[in-house]
Amino acid sequence: MGLDGVALVMAIEDKFGITIPDDVSSEIRTVDDLVGFCLDRIHAADTVYCPSLSSFLSLRHLVRDIRNDPDLRLRPRDHVETVLDESDRKRLWQQLPELLKSHPRELRRPAWLRKTLVVVVLSFPIALMAVFPWHVEILTLIWLAAIALGMILNRLTIKMRTRTPDGYTTFGDITKRIVGVTVATNPPAKTDYDSVFSIIKEIIVDQLGVDDDEVVPTARFVQDLGLA
Repeated sequence: MGLDGVALVMAIEDKFGITIPDDVSSEIRTVDDLVGFCLDRIHAADTVYCPSLSSFLSLRHLVRDIRNDPDLRLRPRDHVETVLDESDRKRLWQQLPELLKSHPRELRRPAWLRKTLVVVVLSFPIALMAVFPWHVEILTLIWLAAIALGMILNRLTIKMRTRTPDGYTTFGDITKRIVGVTVATNPPAKTDYDSVFSIIKEIIVDQLGVDDDEVVPTARFVQDLGLA
């Protein structure tokens, strides 16, 4: 799935408090498919008994195994970065897909490193332009070199991703993601088809940049809405 598709899925998940498993997202081909899936999770909230408790207990069991501490006390409000060190966070992120049925948002680089990378990549072409003459061909090569440098630095610092992403700060946040596999934790006030379709339509227009009248229930994401 391309970046547009990932952003769309994340926006839908955040809006309704659901988690769209990888195998499900690959089967959602039309807007109606997406609306139907969201409605299923919204209405499931009325039938599933206390999903938060079982989800938190599953997460706690996983964290205790990672820490090798069967008596570890864990509360939903506890911060992941407080309980788990960097290596344990990486282990948690490797195993979370089993609970989420999809890949969680990636761990982030520390803020200082992100800022440093931005400064280095932006300073690189400026430094080169101060040395080389300002010809169109030279400028093009300089910016291509800057892009290549950014890609190289991105690869070299992947192992330094240790900070929790937005929406995964506490164990309660992660529990909500796990609950979202089966029920919507943030259902809208109106849960009829038209109301949910209207919400999803607005998100699609915003994320994919398509015209409002293009988003109809039968519209196909790839063929009709240009989703890569």
